[in-house]
Formats: sequence, C-alpha cells, structure tokens
Amino acid sequence: MECSVASHQNVQRQQAEQCDKKVTWRERLYRWRQLRRERYALRHLNDDMLKDIGISREAVQRESRRPFWDDHGWRR
Repeated sequence: MECSVASHQNVQRQQAEQCDKKVTWRERLYRWRQLRRERYALRHLNDDMLKDIGISREAVQRESRRPFWDDHGWRR
C-alpha cells in the first residue's frame, strides 16, 4: 500500500515539474501549427466520419473558429 502511495506521489511530482518547465517559442509555434492543422482537418471531415467519432457539426464549427493560439482544451 505504501509503495502505491509513494509511486502516485512521484507521478504527481513529475507532472508538476513538467508543468513548471518553461515552454520555448519553438515548442509554442510547433503546437500552434499543430492546432491549426488539426482544426483544418477536423473541419473537412464528412458527417459520417464525425458521427463515428461522436462529434457534431456544430461542435466542429465552434472548434474551427477558435484562433490557433487558443489551446485551453477541446470542450467549452
């Protein structure tokens, strides 16, 4: 039991350290380009494909209107 608690605390500490890590401009630009490509691809999926992944056309339109620098999660 103590091992699982200790390992869970280690995982939490590692995640916190990763969040504290500074993001370089290169990483940020890469992420923004990735978001732009993903939103573009999502916008061009047909209705059958959207139904397969469980996303409505309205949700896709909302997501595709978001600017590329808006990276605060998919659901709003």
